[in-house]
Formats: sequence, C-alpha cells, structure tokens
Amino acid sequence: MKNRIIRLLIIISIFYSCKPPAKESDPLPDLLQSGMFVVNEGNFQSGNGSVSFYDSTNNLVTQDIFFLKNNRPAGDVCQQLAYFQNQFYLVVNNSGKIEILNSDFISTKTISGLTSPRYMAFASSTKGYITDLHAKGVSILNTSSQTIEKKIRINYWTEELLNYKDTFYVTSPESRYLYLIDSKSESLKDSINIGYGSSSIAIDNNNFLWILCNGNEALSILPSIVCLNPQNRQIVRTIKASSYSIFASKINFNKINNCMYWIEQDIYRINTTTPSSVKEIIIDGSGKTFYGLAVHSSNGDLIVSDAGDFSQRSTIYTYTKNGLERNSFKAGIISGYILIK
Repeated sequence: MKNRIIRLLIIISIFYSCKPPAKESDPLPDLLQSGMFVVNEGNFQSGNGSVSFYDSTNNLVTQDIFFLKNNRPAGDVCQQLAYFQNQFYLVVNNSGKIEILNSDFISTKTISGLTSPRYMAFASSTKGYITDLHAKGVSILNTSSQTIEKKIRINYWTEELLNYKDTFYVTSPESRYLYLIDSKSESLKDSINIGYGSSSIAIDNNNFLWILCNGNEALSILPSIVCLNPQNRQIVRTIKASSYSIFASKINFNKINNCMYWIEQDIYRINTTTPSSVKEIIIDGSGKTFYGLAVHSSNGDLIVSDAGDFSQRSTIYTYTKNGLERNSFKAGIISGYILIK
C-alpha cells in the first residue's frame, strides 16, 4: 500500500510540473507578459537572424517578432538581446549594428558602423559598453544621444563582459588576460593573467567571478574554470580540464541553490559555497547540441537551447535546477542567447 501511494505521488508531481508542448501563436504577443526572448543567430551570411518570444503564462510561442513588429528582417547573426530602462538592444553581429527597440519591440534607432559587435552591458543610466570580434576594443554607446561616443582599445577579440563596482571585466578568447575597464574614467586600467581564451563570465553569491577559459594546446595551456576575487584580484581556485578538446560556454549563476551552470557538451554545475566542491553533470547532452543557457531567477529553472544540426529550428528546453525536464518548444535557427523578462 505504501509503495502504491509513493508511485501515485510521483505521477501527480510529474503531471503538475510539466506543461504540454507550446503552441505556435500568430497574433503579436503582449511583451509585458511573463516569458522569454530567444535570440536566434540564423545562418552566417544568410540574413535570417530572428527573435522568438515564449509567453509562459499562456504557453504560446511567437516566431520572428522583430519582423512582425518592424516589417523587415533583423539582420545577419543576431547575437544578444539586452533590456535596459524600458528599451531593448538587439546586437546583430555580422550586420555590424545594434537595433534599439521600444518596450513594444518596435525599432526606434539603428546604431550602425560597428565592426562585429558581440555583447553589451550597461554602466550607468546613459552608458552601454559593447564588445567586438574584430574591432579590437570596447565601444561606448551613449544611450541618451544614441551614438557611439568612444572606443577603448584592447588588442584582442573581446567577448562577454560583466560590470561590478564601477569596473567592467572583459573576457577575450584570443588572449591570456581578463581586461578591467574603469567605467568612471572610461579607460582600461588593468589586466589579469587567468589562463587563455576566456569567453564567459558570471558572479556568484560571494561576489567572486567565475570565468570559462578554453585554453591553447600550442601554448600548453589547458582549458579551465577560474574563480577570481575582484576585491584583491587574486585567483581563488582554478579547475583544469583533463583534455585540450574540452570546450565550455555560457556560464550562469543560480541564486536559488548557489550553483554555477555551464555547457560542456552536457550541462554541468558546481556549488559555489563549498571550496572543495567538484563539477558534476546535471543534464546529459547525448543526442543534443546544447548551445544557449540561461537561469530563471525566480525559480532556478534552466533554459537550454539545442541547436541540432545548425540548419533546422532549435529546440528550447526548460529543466529544473536538478535537471528534470519541464517542457520544450521550437524557436528559430541556432538559438544562442536567452533573455528572461
């Protein structure tokens, strides 16, 4: 009798924790509803980058909302979508531009003339910092005048960046260094040798920075995960990979259980409260091509994109923080960035 009750409770738990597959929606979505924006890179030089919107309240997904709202394609390789002071900033990498959109996703200004923008973060009410693949530096956008007003020179590709206490920590996939930009003076103030090939960065509950580095076999530098104390700029710990073939990406902090999550073919996590903790696989990536990852701040759910063969539409999965699948839906081609609003 006891076993029957336990089985019944498990079935009920599964029923209430999972949603049926999301339905495709034709009407334009109400973007003020709870949900997520999925940035789809599209195929390089095909101009089919797009943004999908998932309405989690009604379990509906709308494809290519940029085109629906603006009657034109978003551009070539949609990289990132940021939200700041009631405006969206869509970074379109190979088109060399940023689309500034109002809260209804209608474009109000196109910032063009960038070389190959990658990621964007904000320093104050009027400044946005933009990294770049080819421009060897970080550009500063004045969000009031909506113009690029300055460029800070860094001699390498700049990738993800994080703002903490008036300092931007900028990763660089082709360098040994993490670069530090003073947002008050708007100048490069320091660099820290952390390994090689930094690409993704997040901050934990201790205000320590966690950085993914992909290493360099020619220089005999293994891939690693580096934990850095920004107060004294000392490396707290380094977790080295066992092989040069390891490629890690999209590190995110989950404040619900104080764990870092990232993609390393599978989805891994590590507890940040215990210095001796080790990384563990939480979601098996067999048969999938995990490409994008985000954490829902309210419940700790993991949102993970599977890019498949990079030519078909991606599948977006929602998992619990412990790796149990809740639901899934289809987005666009090569879904790489997820903004939860």
